[in-house]
Amino acid sequence: MKPKPPTPADFAALRHRAEGRLRERHPETDPGRTEADTQRLLHELQVHQVELEMQNEELQRAQEESDQLLMKFTDLYDFSPIGYFTLDRGETILGLNLAGASLLGIERTKLLNRRFGQLVAAGARPAFTAFLKKAFVGEAKEVCEVPLERAGEPPCHVCMEAVASGSGQECRVAVMDITGLKQAQAEQERLIAELQAALAQVKTLSGLLPICASCKKIRDDRGYWTQIESYIRSHSDAQFTHGICPECIRKLYPCLEPRPLPDSNAQHVHG
Repeated sequence: MKPKPPTPADFAALRHRAEGRLRERHPETDPGRTEADTQRLLHELQVHQVELEMQNEELQRAQEESDQLLMKFTDLYDFSPIGYFTLDRGETILGLNLAGASLLGIERTKLLNRRFGQLVAAGARPAFTAFLKKAFVGEAKEVCEVPLERAGEPPCHVCMEAVASGSGQECRVAVMDITGLKQAQAEQERLIAELQAALAQVKTLSGLLPICASCKKIRDDRGYWTQIESYIRSHSDAQFTHGICPECIRKLYPCLEPRPLPDSNAQHVHG
């Protein structure tokens, strides 16, 4: 049953009892007190008033400092580039900052009391559940990477760091977007794979090649002597065209050796 509101008679009785208690504490308040008693009581009341004013100033100063600390905390918490979440053992979101809501693309009020595991990609939910349980059990910071689902957008990859509170009933989770880093790693792996494939197509010659001092044939790995053109062609992408150098022309075809042109000035003089 609800208590009955106090009546004027109740206030009057309360005042009567208060006056009686005041007379017990301060007999000088009786009607028979002297002028000196009155002055002393007035002085005490004035001192007490100053004390209350000083206490009020201290309270106001403490309230201002508390408000400033609250503003700083709000700036650090809400406007941090990192998402912060407070979860219970059932993965329920008890609190989050603006960066966390922006990361998921959902209003903060709509995320409260919602299970965080429902926001994790289906294939990664068992890993997230194990990660959160480990964070609640242990005292050290736990780290996990999972993709998060976002309505109407591709999943984002995040790195989460979690640590349980002192009571062990809540867990504070920092969520950092590493989608760009994952994309850069995937691009790097693609480029490395392409480079390895290109290198696999390149044939190079290295080491000592046994070559005949006379016919210039090369001995291959099986011990057979082959023409230098055949060996190079099979061990590289080089192709050959054939011609005859001037020295070989003079040696093999002396009749084709070019003769010097006559001196036109000498013919003019003899003529």
